[in-house]
Amino acid sequence: MPDRRLDVWEKLADPEAVPLLEAAAIAVADGITPASVMRLRKSFPGTSVAEAIELASARARADAKFADPSAMMLDRAGLEQATSETVAEWKAARFGDAPVLDLCCGIGGDAMALARRGPCTVVDRDPIRAWMAGLNAGAVVRTEAVEVTEIDHALVHLDPARRDESSGRRSWRIEDLVPNLDSIRGILARAEGGAVKLGPGLPRPTPELHACQSLSIIAEHGRLVQAVVWTGRLAREEPCEAVDLPSGRTLSGSPGGFTAAGELDGALLTFHPSIERLELGPVALEAAMGGDAALAGEPAVGLGLVTVPLEVIDSVSSKWFRAVRILEVLPPRPDAVASALRTRFGDEIGEVVVRTRAAAIDVDAWSREFRRIPRNEKGPRVEVLGLRLGRKTVAVIAEPIGLQPSSMP
Repeated sequence: MPDRRLDVWEKLADPEAVPLLEAAAIAVADGITPASVMRLRKSFPGTSVAEAIELASARARADAKFADPSAMMLDRAGLEQATSETVAEWKAARFGDAPVLDLCCGIGGDAMALARRGPCTVVDRDPIRAWMAGLNAGAVVRTEAVEVTEIDHALVHLDPARRDESSGRRSWRIEDLVPNLDSIRGILARAEGGAVKLGPGLPRPTPELHACQSLSIIAEHGRLVQAVVWTGRLAREEPCEAVDLPSGRTLSGSPGGFTAAGELDGALLTFHPSIERLELGPVALEAAMGGDAALAGEPAVGLGLVTVPLEVIDSVSSKWFRAVRILEVLPPRPDAVASALRTRFGDEIGEVVVRTRAAAIDVDAWSREFRRIPRNEKGPRVEVLGLRLGRKTVAVIAEPIGLQPSSMP
């Protein structure tokens, strides 16, 4: 039985719908109101005004993910779940020019990049999603469940559902993926290589999906956006890979930990989000510092920060971590910290940046307190970090060391 919803969307792709979509885009830009909806319905009787507004709204938001979304067919839910153009292009490069099945394709964020580098077939049980992906990517379309589709391409890309679209709720449990884990394993076993798109918060260690697999954690503009489990011939020898986009930098290795630190002094290092998530801090330090990496220590288990002696970090530069010089460690009281800042810097202080881990302090409240301190635009930039060290909370006054990586939050 034909899907009537698909008929509505197909009409929006017709050139005759251009005036309606242009008017809907203006209404969205001005802010949708009951009156603007009524005007659209009066000006375009018998048309799909609700879907036109949905499409115009999604296109307006899509600039953050796609270079030119003006001709794309998409809705807001599909856009939210779609891979950005930058991430999709990075992933697609690993597939070479081999034919790819894009399973659970959604609106085609990944399919567009895959289709630009070689043959691509999109598969989705939702006829609207499959149609959107086919149109956006110029790909062959199959409208069917991925569990029953024939794995007749050498490589597969799979984006299991992590959200119940009827309720809009996201599921964080890997056991709730659709298709389920057993189906995913079966699909991957029938392909020469595969890539499974998952959320960056997936459980560690990575669930076994294939006998040969590796994991990439991708950060885009300093924010974790995606985990990819590569299998078969697409997997790498190293088990884990941190990825920074749009720079394209990667760092591979095996997860590891640090010894416990003594006093909170010297330099404090914060790792790139993908490095921290994969526990590749020792790998990043070894690459930047060589044998001196063994001097690093963790002030508290699970904090994600390490300290190193100042003498070994002053001349070190890395895109995978940022360093600050610890100036003073104080009780976690904003008035005490403000007083220490005035004493140390007087009227010469520049910007004060407040950071925390695990909500050890209220960043907004502390920032408001420090705005009262007189500033000098040419003064030094100072950081105040609220940290929980076991059962104790402390405030650290610090200043940046060297150039700070632009991809770090």
